Amino acid sequence: MTRPPLVGAALWNTVMRNAEDRCECRGVCGSKHDPERRGRQMRCPHENGMLVSKIGEIKLIAVPRDPSVDFTTAASLPASRLIALCPACDGAVRRIFKRAEKRMPPQENGLFDSAPYYVDPASKRQADVGAA
Repeated sequence: MTRPPLVGAALWNTVMRNAEDRCECRGVCGSKHDPERRGRQMRCPHENGMLVSKIGEIKLIAVPRDPSVDFTTAASLPASRLIALCPACDGAVRRIFKRAEKRMPPQENGLFDSAPYYVDPASKRQADVGAA
């Protein structure tokens, strides 16, 4: 087992104990441990402190189960809302989430909606100026 982080060690230890020191990704990252793929491993094989060629030592991180929550508010979450992920799975999940977020249409904010303040132009010329 690797050394816990300096800040939030108790929370990190609780999350790792719940995860049995193993990455909890079950294929959301799109990797080969996806149960729908041919390997059918059901869970990422990376364990905390495991040595992997080309990567080095795996150091699991405690991240929010919901990828829309940023890391600054993650420290205030309880251990039940955190998940242990290896850096490879965490990076892949974040990339997938960001890609999906970019495809979403922008949301309208009704607080600053300008429709109630619209005034019909007094003349055709004023409408042309407003259109430019």
